[in-house]
Amino acid sequence: MDGRYSRQIMLDQIGGEGQERLSRSSVFVVGAGGLGSPALTYLAAAGVGRIGLIDSDAVSLSNLNRQFLHGDKDVGRSKAASAAEKLAALNGDIEIVSRDIHLCDENAGDILSGYDLVLGAVDSYDTRFVINRAAVACRIPYVDGGVNGFFGCVMFSRPPETPCLNCVFQNMENKKSTAPIGILGATAGVIGAIEANLALLWLLGRQDPIESTLLLYDGLKMSVEQIGIRRDENCAVCGGIAGGGGDGGGRNAGGGGCGRGGS
Repeated sequence: MDGRYSRQIMLDQIGGEGQERLSRSSVFVVGAGGLGSPALTYLAAAGVGRIGLIDSDAVSLSNLNRQFLHGDKDVGRSKAASAAEKLAALNGDIEIVSRDIHLCDENAGDILSGYDLVLGAVDSYDTRFVINRAAVACRIPYVDGGVNGFFGCVMFSRPPETPCLNCVFQNMENKKSTAPIGILGATAGVIGAIEANLALLWLLGRQDPIESTLLLYDGLKMSVEQIGIRRDENCAVCGGIAGGGGDGGGRNAGGGGCGRGGS
């Protein structure tokens, strides 16, 4: 057996049935930059049947230390178009749907509707909260990631079973910053790959390994920590969804985590 997916089909946790499941699955990725490059690449390579992506930015030279779906010849080009072209060349068996528009509260629900999971790979809390609101409203699981320097964080949310992003980072919603932040390309690669791994586990029907926890990555110490988080039953976004809250053992991250989540 030496097909495209043979090495992952060999895994007991996937097999032929799991591969078929991936081929019938769909993921929407918001952002085709530093986090989106590894996340999109691994989802496409794994054979996820339909991948949607959105990014309204153009490729700049300063992106190229971490956004490896783009190269020198893509500078000035739409990130959405550049990424879609590379992914189609990587795997012609899957469907790629790209959008070169800005995601906002007015269009997010329509754009994300119909996908099995949404993955956030963006560089602002504003957009992360837009994704979160739409994911909660559409009842779509959301994998969120962010990076800052050598540090990163990942969170998986699907209320009411887990907290949503607003439960944990509500103090960050009005935080505004347009100044660039330093990012090591390899750190973005690590966090984007973790996001893809979590997405694939969910699509395969595996148990969420970081349910109700915030995964923190420290690239200077090469360490990973999981912090328990709890659902806010009065959350303005997910509080109206019926279900149990946390057990009281976690904590909200407030203004901590990994900065504003650069990509």
